[in-house]
Amino acid sequence: MVFVNQLYIHPVKSMQGIALQTSEVRNSGLKDDRIFMVCEPDGTFVTARETPQLLQLKTVMNSDGVFISLNEQKSIQANYADFSLTSEPTKVWGSQFTSHIASISVNRFLSDFLKRDVQLRWIGQTSDRVVKRYPETPLAFADGYPYLLVNTASFNYLQQQCPEKLTIEQFRGNILIDGALPFAEDGWKTIKIGDVIFDLVKPCSRCVMTRVNLVNYQYFADNEPLKTLRYFRLDEQGEIDFGINMIARNTGIISINDKVEVLERQRAKNYIKSFPKENLIEAKPCQIIFDSVTFIGNNKQPLLEQLEQNGVVMSYSCRTGVCGRCQIELEEGEVMPMTQSAIRRNNRILACSCIPKSNQLKLKNIRSKS
Repeated sequence: MVFVNQLYIHPVKSMQGIALQTSEVRNSGLKDDRIFMVCEPDGTFVTARETPQLLQLKTVMNSDGVFISLNEQKSIQANYADFSLTSEPTKVWGSQFTSHIASISVNRFLSDFLKRDVQLRWIGQTSDRVVKRYPETPLAFADGYPYLLVNTASFNYLQQQCPEKLTIEQFRGNILIDGALPFAEDGWKTIKIGDVIFDLVKPCSRCVMTRVNLVNYQYFADNEPLKTLRYFRLDEQGEIDFGINMIARNTGIISINDKVEVLERQRAKNYIKSFPKENLIEAKPCQIIFDSVTFIGNNKQPLLEQLEQNGVVMSYSCRTGVCGRCQIELEEGEVMPMTQSAIRRNNRILACSCIPKSNQLKLKNIRSKS
């Protein structure tokens, strides 16, 4: 079953997020998500793309506004009541709208921290900004869409390929899901979580912000993880995608462990696959024994693919971990599951959803060969 694994809001754009158990879905995004933003004095947005130290700042929402802190000695409360009554011109990418300016003390705190003249802005009780392609959908300070869905299995697949130690939080998702195969979300058009229906409208194009290591707030070396994503998530227009932007058709409440139901599917976007030859060398070899067939596999591909590449005819209907027809028995060795349902009772595993983990596997066909 596909389900919600984590929920995040980022009250101040480019500052640290807050993990939630439950959240209110609004047309403009999850409640309190990206309703504040750091700006230049002229209203142009400032983000962690060019100012990664913003990611050091923690945020806590309260009834009066937002509490921003670097540590116990350096913190400040930004109260709704202290923002300007008038709304001022504001700009995010090519989108121009208005927002309210924080008090002098809050702006001084952030300016001292960044060592440049900046302001904190609040979107206000309502927003006069809308999603470009969906003019009936309001938007706060998010880049272009109110929701970003990230598949945990897609992240795990990226991590297997990437030499740097990544964290899923660096991709700034609101709704993180589990239980699906890597990049299954590419083929989804409409989903339902709880009583809320979401339309998946656009893969999320990734930028330099994903390069910030959330351990030391420095950029990863060698343009990672964008370098690795380019091998298999580069589209024909030169964009590198990871995650899916969404809009909500209705409002409601969603929670961790809520089931994700796919209501409508669509043809997945085409990506240019260009894995370098050295990736094949980096893959660790694994001896795979399947009944009477023995071959050298690797720790990168699902077992189903490797068995097929070595002449083993497997039964399947979906290749997504749903039908269960590729179920086999794991007699020896360890595998890494790509979904929660990939490992079952009595040492049964799904070949489409398991990757070799140990240097030797012994597998048994449990289906009739007739």
